Amino acid sequence: MCRAIAILVTSLCVVAVSGASLAQEPAKRAGVRVFAYYYPWYEAGDWSRHGYAGTPVLGKYGTDSPKVAQQHIDWCARHHVDGLFVSWWGKDHLAARHLNAGLMKASNLDQIQFALFYESLGLLDDKDGAADGVVDFGKPKVMAALVADFRHLKRNYFGHASYWKISGRPVVGLYVTRTFKGFKADHARQLRDEIDADVYLIADEAFFGEQASPETARNAGDAFDAYTAYNMFENAKVRDGDTALTYQSREAFPVFRRWANRENFLPAIFPSYADFRGHKKLPGTPADFTTLLDAATTIAQRSDASGPPVVFVTSFNEWWEGTTIEPAREYGSEYLEAIRDR
Repeated sequence: MCRAIAILVTSLCVVAVSGASLAQEPAKRAGVRVFAYYYPWYEAGDWSRHGYAGTPVLGKYGTDSPKVAQQHIDWCARHHVDGLFVSWWGKDHLAARHLNAGLMKASNLDQIQFALFYESLGLLDDKDGAADGVVDFGKPKVMAALVADFRHLKRNYFGHASYWKISGRPVVGLYVTRTFKGFKADHARQLRDEIDADVYLIADEAFFGEQASPETARNAGDAFDAYTAYNMFENAKVRDGDTALTYQSREAFPVFRRWANRENFLPAIFPSYADFRGHKKLPGTPADFTTLLDAATTIAQRSDASGPPVVFVTSFNEWWEGTTIEPAREYGSEYLEAIRDR
């Protein structure tokens, strides 16, 4: 059930960050939608595949459980998280099996919306004949694989009453499109024609280097309907003493503003960062998260949006990277309350 959630923002403070600042302007009262990235890849009792940060209130749950999904949905609905952007790794992957057995079977799924975040690099990288971190759309097998996957998404998910649509168009996110080579607007049109569905494509394109501006990014322009940045973490850019707030204020938000000034841009923020790979950590607090939410709301409102302003949160339950807002023993439901109470 689509519902616009009015997020009331009273004021935005200026946060000093190592000589820079999170240049914020007063946010207007407007309907802003909040979607959180969701990972249905946890097996009950066995979270040993990677190390993880934090202790879920639900324990080492399995995402193939409808009861677990129902609790997740209830938390989201009660705290004004409008929907979940669900990681999708292919129809035979554990995450897809858990999605179908868990979230899709939840009796309260009508309380929020969901959409799929297509894991492009993992699904397409080797289809061009080389697993090299480049997805070459000059190779016909790449486009064929993309079309086949989207046909499956259409058959199994797009028609669901809770599937997120913008102006009637089913939304799909595409991970790290900056790895795409030779992707043009014609490819997007071909995809829509071949699956007979006018999909709304959100590209994870913004990042650092040439990707920091739509003027130099590889796939900016008319190839996609909207743009975002799933996660702006870069280990080399973390300074001593940084927090999630100071880091994103200094490194991410200037990129967000450049993109929002030229493209339909949907900002994404993370409350903290502590991954299993041994990278530098970025601690966070609910108060700092509120500041980030306010700043992201301002960015979303000024973007040339073709739908309601949207802020993404990375993530609801990515415990392996420590970016969670799901209730935990360490912080309770304070991050969710920060969304609800603004």
